[in-house]
Amino acid sequence: MRGRIWGRGILLCIAAVLLLGLAGVYYHARGQAHVAVMATSDQSAEVILIIDPGHGGVDGGAVSPAGIYERELNLAIGLKLEALAALYGIPVEMTRRTADLDYPEDADSIRAKKVVDTRARVAQINAAPNAVVISIHQNMFADTGVSGPQVLFADTDASKEFAQTAQGILIAALQPKKERCPLPVPRSVYLMKHIDCPAILVECGFLSNPWEVLLLEADSYQRKLAASLFAGFMQSQDLFIARYFGGSDPT
Repeated sequence: MRGRIWGRGILLCIAAVLLLGLAGVYYHARGQAHVAVMATSDQSAEVILIIDPGHGGVDGGAVSPAGIYERELNLAIGLKLEALAALYGIPVEMTRRTADLDYPEDADSIRAKKVVDTRARVAQINAAPNAVVISIHQNMFADTGVSGPQVLFADTDASKEFAQTAQGILIAALQPKKERCPLPVPRSVYLMKHIDCPAILVECGFLSNPWEVLLLEADSYQRKLAASLFAGFMQSQDLFIARYFGGSDPT
């Protein structure tokens, strides 16, 4: 059963990769810097995908030995995921779309700026009806040979199942020989512990691994990551509606 599910996910992933190129044309033709499709009142059951490119502004996140900042990779992958969602007509919001962030004048330290930004993201997510979150990050580890994506899930209904689907598709699409199970998000992650909707945090790869950093910087690999995440989201929509937003459980 799991093999068939992941197989469908891989097919959707391949189709998404092909369509992502068209999504770039879509954005250029529309001449838009941003498309945020909001659910209308007669679509109250429609799932809204909220894409959270981790870090940003003064918060660079993890840094590779070569000086590659996590915040930049997170945004690049997030924008590709947004383009796919828009192409498929999925309602989508971004917690950030730029490298720089605006802070209030009284946020006069790096810590204060991080707190303001994180709380603003939490407020945006909790204000969105029928929201599902994909938070995009990069990993670090002392062993430079460790590689591959790792999916973590929030302590909210349907998040674990979403993480299992996303993890399976990421592994099958990017590292078929690797076995890795999704894990709960650590309690120290403020955003994921203060939202009340299905959510996963995806560590796309390891900045501590020189080989994987080269992959993560590549536009083609970022498209594969975005397509895999999108496939996981699309494959989980019935679950979200049944388990979280009302309806009958498909299982």
